[in-house]
Amino acid sequence: MSAVVGVDAGLTTTTVVIYDTDGQVHAEASCDTPTARPQEGFREVGLDTLWGAVAKVIKTAVSRAGDVKIVGVGIAGHGHGAYLLDDQGKAVRPGIKSTDSRGAEVVDTWEADGRADIMRHRLGYGPFGADPLSILQWLSVHEPGSLDSLDTLLFCKDYLKYRLTDQCCTDEMEASVFYEFGTDSYASGIFRDLELPVDDSILPSVVPSQTTCGTVTEEAARITGLPAGVPVASGLHDVGATALGLGAYQAGQSALIVGTWGQSIAIQETVETNEKSAGLTRRFLDERYLRYKGLRSATACLEWFTDQFGDVWDREAAKREVSPYTVYNETVASVPPGANGLLFHPYIDGSTDSPVDRGGFYGLTSEHTRADMLRAVYEGVALGQAIRLSEVTRDRHANDLRLGGGGARSAVWADIFASATEIDIQIPANEEAGACGAAICAALAAGIFETHDQAIAEFVSIARQHEPDPEATAIYADRKSVFNQALSAIQPTWKDLSQPIESQSLWATGQNNVCCVVTHSSQVPWCPKRQQHWKMLEWV
Repeated sequence: MSAVVGVDAGLTTTTVVIYDTDGQVHAEASCDTPTARPQEGFREVGLDTLWGAVAKVIKTAVSRAGDVKIVGVGIAGHGHGAYLLDDQGKAVRPGIKSTDSRGAEVVDTWEADGRADIMRHRLGYGPFGADPLSILQWLSVHEPGSLDSLDTLLFCKDYLKYRLTDQCCTDEMEASVFYEFGTDSYASGIFRDLELPVDDSILPSVVPSQTTCGTVTEEAARITGLPAGVPVASGLHDVGATALGLGAYQAGQSALIVGTWGQSIAIQETVETNEKSAGLTRRFLDERYLRYKGLRSATACLEWFTDQFGDVWDREAAKREVSPYTVYNETVASVPPGANGLLFHPYIDGSTDSPVDRGGFYGLTSEHTRADMLRAVYEGVALGQAIRLSEVTRDRHANDLRLGGGGARSAVWADIFASATEIDIQIPANEEAGACGAAICAALAAGIFETHDQAIAEFVSIARQHEPDPEATAIYADRKSVFNQALSAIQPTWKDLSQPIESQSLWATGQNNVCCVVTHSSQVPWCPKRQQHWKMLEWV
């Protein structure tokens, strides 16, 4: 029996699925994607650590598949960030993930000095902190030695392909991060124009997503259990792979991904040469474009809230011997649309519009319960992604909207998304859409199918559909307006809160071996006795 392997190396989870050539799941395995947090706001992964984890989970899936003939491999991985190799093919430093926010300091600088406008004019998007250009600028200031050693800049899935095949390349979707806007070519001299101390030679060659970029080496075969010599497809950024795995690949289709990040996606035939258009436009498959706008924290909001406040639901789930998510969903379903007047902004890790955006509950009273707050979290994520979808579709009504990611498993959340978008939502049967999209690339590279239409017909089927509820739709139409009003009003406060408090002087008083260390700043309360602002830092 012939089979293809789809690998989805996401930000938090890596999933490997082995499919029969008719699109049926034959075996699968998953593991946590390694992440280090060396400082606040930093999200990194050692490249050998990443490869070791992914190779191990591939081997697990292969062992579970038993007696199948693997004929192709496809890989998807998170986009943006930066994975740097030297001229010997060794890691320059740990990979920087797209959830990393160290580049946020670059955004204001480039907006002020005009380099952000250069990006928009040449590339069609501005800096947002996790993009590779912002990261390169940060490294040039804080780690110049890393750029001195840099030979090739790759993205997450490209590094994994490199370890499988010994070939350095990317696909057209990832490469278009550096394309001259509206063209299929790298923007010559973009690093020079942005005053970065690197040149265009760091950019990898481009191999189309569904084309073989190399074959599994003997060394990679030994580590992963894959057969040596099997073709590896160039693959996709996970946003594109998930859209493809959901069956959203033709112009006019749209998709919402509710994963660690949220993504709102529109597939287009042409690209608008308007540098102020919302979201990011990337090359996608056969002469198409994918336009998307991200929400930096989607299911991450649910994980954060339930980690902090979900103990009562977790205990109930354990007592009933059900998944905690069953209890979360039941709790949300018990609260009416609108969360009894409570609104949530889902920017707990900032936003792609502004790295200093923050999360928050609005309208909170003593009457509200944690159930209301949980419902508000579900709704806040859905409202945020619905607003982004209207932006990337330019308010044109989508006629085919697919929902994927972990959040799509929740029927109540899917109902909320349908009402928030005012569109019927289709949810494919395959829950691992990113791995499915990677496997479709593998099947095309292996020659199993000639076209994406043929592959989609075999690999993608619709499991259920969710329709907007008229009452909820009316409520969410109002909530979207309130959501944006609150966002505009609170953003200056978020910016103020993001600024460090500068110590102007220190004083200490001690009694009985107790010392109070105090600093004063314009951002903390005034102390009339000492005629200065004060803040207690610590007791020692």
